[in-house]
Amino acid sequence: MPTLPPPASRAIETLRYLPGVRGAALTGSWARGDAAQGSDVDLLVLCGENHFEATWHEGVLIETSYTTYEHALEKLAKTPMEPYRWLDAKILFDDGGLADLMRTARSTYACYTTPESEKRRLAHWLRSLELKLSAAGNDALKVRFFTATNAWILLEAVWAVNNRPMPPTATAYRLCPQLDCIPFPHWFEELFHENETHRAEATRKIISWAVERLENN
Repeated sequence: MPTLPPPASRAIETLRYLPGVRGAALTGSWARGDAAQGSDVDLLVLCGENHFEATWHEGVLIETSYTTYEHALEKLAKTPMEPYRWLDAKILFDDGGLADLMRTARSTYACYTTPESEKRRLAHWLRSLELKLSAAGNDALKVRFFTATNAWILLEAVWAVNNRPMPPTATAYRLCPQLDCIPFPHWFEELFHENETHRAEATRKIISWAVERLENN
């Protein structure tokens, strides 16, 4: 586990002695080991209540999610993105509840398949985007606007084709190279290329690739 900033270590030690706290885990960049200088510290605390706190401790931003076991279990069952928070988590102390939730998160992630309703939703939005780009014609500003504002939908579609829930933004950037099924080589770089022509062409190619697979698989 990486060496945390001293203020974060002291805050974690304080958590051990708070009434009702069953365990705490480190999540995010510090848990993965890729935190940069000044990165915030993300904590997940298993206790008897549900709330979120963002506080500064001697220049270090600590974001703490307090959750009950039941609430965490419900979120894992209902929110496809939720398992990602747990996959790289590092338990700091625990009475067994966090370890159980981590096993549930891994199982939920491993068993995920894209629901048919989600496939239909994404295919609809992609076909709608395709029509907008076609109608934009040579209006470069309009094309840039549509490609920029719909990039997330394209990412969702690629993950859906891979039968994986869409991750949070930073996690999506990190996991993109690990996807098994991709539209074409270097698709991610092309989608976010500095050249607008590259971005527009990548968008059209991803739409065609994704719609075929979402509607026929």
